[in-house]
Amino acid sequence: MFRSRIAAAAVTATMAVGAVVGIAPLATAAPAAAVVSPCVSALESAQASNDAAIAADEANNPAAARTHNVVTATYLVSAIGDCQGQPQVVGANILTATASNGTALVYNILGVTSAALAAEQATASALDQALANAS
Repeated sequence: MFRSRIAAAAVTATMAVGAVVGIAPLATAAPAAAVVSPCVSALESAQASNDAAIAADEANNPAAARTHNVVTATYLVSAIGDCQGQPQVVGANILTATASNGTALVYNILGVTSAALAAEQATASALDQALANAS
């Protein structure tokens, strides 16, 4: 019984040393990930969704574009809260993007993809400006 405990302890110690030796180089080799603020993250998500809406309108698919407009609106609402404390120009551009995205949604509901595309491009411009000034 004493030998089995010694054997179990030896196996446990060997596994622990192996884990430390095997994991330690991985832990030291991993670069630190850049921290992205919630504001920038919400704006980037809105931008990606708006880009998908633009692609859908370019493909003359107002139903898919509508879906992406709603998703973009959700991210923009999140950005309003997440970007508190950012420069005033960021908030102004979020509001501009929200208004133009709402316009694009209405045009996509009506099936007027060319007008929706113009509104989505205005949304993209406002999001670019917001991202340029957000931190």
